Amino acid sequence: MKNLLIILLFVVILACIPLVMRKLSWNKIVKALEKEDFNKYYKSIDSFMCKVSYSAFDRENMRLSGYMSEGRKDDVENQFAMMKNMRVKAKYKIALGNRGFYYYLEQGRAKKARDMIDFVKANGGENVCRDLEMQYSILLKKESKYIDEVKQKLEALWDGKTPLGDDKKMIVGTFEYLIGLQYSYENDRENMMKYFTPALEHCKGTPYEDNIHEIMKRV
Repeated sequence: MKNLLIILLFVVILACIPLVMRKLSWNKIVKALEKEDFNKYYKSIDSFMCKVSYSAFDRENMRLSGYMSEGRKDDVENQFAMMKNMRVKAKYKIALGNRGFYYYLEQGRAKKARDMIDFVKANGGENVCRDLEMQYSILLKKESKYIDEVKQKLEALWDGKTPLGDDKKMIVGTFEYLIGLQYSYENDRENMMKYFTPALEHCKGTPYEDNIHEIMKRV
């Protein structure tokens, strides 16, 4: 009986070691990033402790975050290219493609964003990249073919009357912004204002607010 208890205790200790190492490794990574000590950040990612605590994909994703934070565009490009070829499950490639899409969307790089959509589609099918296609069309191609679809999303989320909690305001405001933006492409000021007016309230303090004011001056 005594030997059995010793064995069980040993097994429990062994099971706890990876969790402890993972937590210690994560704390080092976070502290280095908070201090913007990127040399220490990359060393932590490449440390033995991190290698036994996190998958290769997770570590390379952390490295990608570092490159993005430093604004190392060439390294970001190379990192995306390398990670696309990693042997991982489709869900990880889809997550990588989504991350790449939003990175290039923020920079206004339509071709690169398109490549990321195609990468997501290749690993998850058309349904997985539907929202990316919509954002690509509206925000980068400046098309207005998704007005009805975004309206449906908005109506499914909010009845237009019920008070909105903080968790929903931004989502509702984003849909209103996307609808108003499409009407602005058609120079339809009346409908544009119908959606931009509430969007200003729901997106207060965000970059959308500034964009809306700029567009309202032009259209």
